[in-house]
Order: sequence, then C-alpha cells, then structure tokens
Amino acid sequence: MRSGRFAGLCFGQAVSLLGDAFFPIIVVVAAARSGTAAEIVGAAFAARFIALGGVVLFSGALLDRVNPVTAAVTADATRFLALIALALMWDGELDAILLTVAVLIGLCEAVSEPALLLIAPRTLPPRAGAGPRPEGGPALPSGPTAADDEAATTAMYGLLEGMRNISGIVGPTLAATLVAVLDSSAGAVAAAAAFGLSAVATRWAGARFAGRPPAAKEHPSADPGDGTPPDPADQGEEPRESLARSALAGLAVLWRVPWLRQMQILAVVHVLLAVGPWMVALPVFLIEEGRSASVYGFVLGAFAIGTVVGALVGGRITGRRRGLYALALLGLFGVTALSPVFTGSVLLLAAAFVAGGIGQQAFDVVKMAGLRREVPERLHGRAFSADFFFSFASLPLGQLLGAAMLRFLAPGTIMLWAGLLVLVTTAAATLGADARRFSSRKTRPEPESAPVAAPATPRAPRTEGARDADADAR
Repeated sequence: MRSGRFAGLCFGQAVSLLGDAFFPIIVVVAAARSGTAAEIVGAAFAARFIALGGVVLFSGALLDRVNPVTAAVTADATRFLALIALALMWDGELDAILLTVAVLIGLCEAVSEPALLLIAPRTLPPRAGAGPRPEGGPALPSGPTAADDEAATTAMYGLLEGMRNISGIVGPTLAATLVAVLDSSAGAVAAAAAFGLSAVATRWAGARFAGRPPAAKEHPSADPGDGTPPDPADQGEEPRESLARSALAGLAVLWRVPWLRQMQILAVVHVLLAVGPWMVALPVFLIEEGRSASVYGFVLGAFAIGTVVGALVGGRITGRRRGLYALALLGLFGVTALSPVFTGSVLLLAAAFVAGGIGQQAFDVVKMAGLRREVPERLHGRAFSADFFFSFASLPLGQLLGAAMLRFLAPGTIMLWAGLLVLVTTAAATLGADARRFSSRKTRPEPESAPVAAPATPRAPRTEGARDADADAR
C-alpha cells in the first residue's frame, strides 16, 4: 500500500464492485414493483451471464494487443453511460433497454476482470513488483531479487482480492438500502457514479503502465523463455491472427504447463460436480432441517468474511511448497460442504464456512501469482481470461446438475458427495511434484536449487579491492 498508484487502483476496483452490486438489486426491486419479477430478473441475469461467458476468452486476446488500462477505463465508461441510460429511460418492464444494459455490463465485466490482473503488478515500485531488474543487477532468475518480486506480487494479489471481497460484502447491503430509501433510478445513478470514479482512479493508477514489447520485434522461432515449446501466439505473426486463434492460444498455454493444466481440470471438476450441486442443495437441506432463512444468510456471510481473510493469507504463501499449502487450504472447502450434515450448531457451521472461504480464496491468490510467473508476459491477458473461464463457465451447468440430482437424491447425500469429492480430488492433486510447488521443472529453478556460485559475483570485487589495498599499504 506504500505505492500510491496501487492504492488508487484498489480504491477504483472497490468502488467499481459497489457499482456491480447495484445492478442486480435495481433489477430485482424494479421488477417486484412492476409485478413481473421472475420474467425480468431471469432475462436480465441470463443476458448478463451469456455476454460475460461468451466473450471472456476473446477479451483476453484483445488485452494482449491493446493497453489494458485503456480497455479497463473504456469498460468503466461504457457501464457509466449504460446505467445513466437505464436511470433515465427504463420503466421497470422487460424491454430492449434492460437487455441491452445487461449485455453491456456482462461484456464490460469480461474485459475489466482480466485487465485488473494485468494492470495491478505494474503499479508497484519496480524493485518490489514485476518490473524489470535494475540495470547491472543479478541475472540469476532464482536470486534474492526474484524471490522478493514473487513475494511482493503474491502479496499484491492477496491485498487486492481482499479489498475486492470487502466491497463484495458491503455492496449489496448499501445498494439495497439506497434503492429502498429512494428508488431504482437513484440506484442506477449511484452505480453510474461508482463506475465513473473507478474509471478516473484506474486511469490515474495506470498512467505509467509500460506496454509489452511488440511481438513483431522477436524472431519467429524465439523461445518464450519458460522452457515450453514455441507457440504461434508468441511469435511475430500474432498481430495478423484472428481473435479466435489468439483466444485458443490462451487455452493452449494453460494446457502446456503441467500444473496449470491440472488446476484447470480440478476447477472444472469441483465447480461442475461439487460446488454447483452443493449450492443448490444447501438451502433445501437447511429448510428441511428446520433452519430459517436467516441461518442460510448467516453462513453465507461467514463464508464471505472468510474470503477476505483468505486473500490476505494467500498473499503470504510463497516458496517451494506454495502449491502444497494452497491445495491443503482448498481442501477446507470439503470440510465446509460436509459440515451441515454433521453438526447442527450454528456457531460450528459459521466456523466451517469461514474456513472454507479462507481456503478457497487463498488458493485462488496463490494460483494467480503462479500463473503470472509461469506464463510468458505477452500471453498474460489470454491466460488470465482462460483461467477465469474455466472457473466460471461450468457453474451454471453444475447448478442445473444439482437441480436434477435433487429429484433423485436427498440434499444431505448431495452435500456428502460434494464434500468427499473435493477432499479426494484435492488430495490426489498433491501427488504431482509440479502441483506441490505450483512451478514447472522446465521453467526456472527454485531458490533452494540455485547454483552455489551465485555469491561469487559480490566476492570478486571485494577480493580485488583487498589486493589493491595491500599493494597501496606496501
């Protein structure tokens, strides 16, 4: 937080998340007052999701070609204008204005989410973030400077995610209060103001953003520098490729790195077969057990608080065993999924949900830092977008699967299945050496395995200087 520009980016994103929270509240309240709540809410949410999931891979390809700051500011400005139009022209009915605004918001989210992950490291001071090494500095990739860079970058992602999670908790309450006291139009204006502030803060924070080196300057057969085979997306032909081919390169780069491939498969398995069904079964199970809706809200709030703590915890995890620690924390979500079946204590449930939030968010932070470290810089936009796609796109399918499972299985059985699946698959993922380190053997050596000759560079000048001093003395 000593970097003013990083603090400004955090402020901008926190305010932007407040704006994100307003849109669903506005739609729900206005739909309820118009008397067609289900139709309006379903159409608006579906339009937003389809737009987001349908273009997120292409947005990463776009971000690797343009300045991410410009893309993020444009996304905020577009949402500002869309919400002003909603405030002035929408009458609470299902019409083209609402659907257009919902699509625009989904499209802008698909751009701003990965853009933030690209911008944030560049707002840190060069020696503490991901900037270039000082001229004349050590060239060894595993030296102390590299370790400091990794720690700073991981901590940066942890702090950023923590602040975003806080806004995610505060945003819906603030939005609901404002819309209840005033009206939906006032809520839309407030959301537009939030995106306007976010655009200004992001533009200021990214004023010194250093664009990536043009790919055309590189030799077509150049190796990306991480030990992986050269990819067409890394070469000089990239500017002439279509967005579709560039987007596929983002999927390919995740697939080529063994531990990243394992984590994407793990994410799809968890979201599709465990998290989605569990989310559907949880409220049904609590109701059948005689719990009130307030208990459901209470445990979800506990999980959200856990994500704030987990982001900060994940920001402190570095070193050779970072993957093992991250996977162990992810396993806590399995305990969360099982807890409603084995305990009726609200306090124990809350503790289990806090633990699950900590584990899930800590894992995400460490994975983001590892992805940025392992993937060539010119592919960062596509890689982050592909990672977001894998973690996000299968959730609706998982929820549909959960709804189908409820016709044949008891909610408690579904929750047992979800918890055990998370525990077993997460434990299995730790069997891979690369996964335990969140690092590929082909990329760069770990600090512990660095050549012993590294200290020779500072010793040589001292020895020569000592000889000169002895000669002068004589």
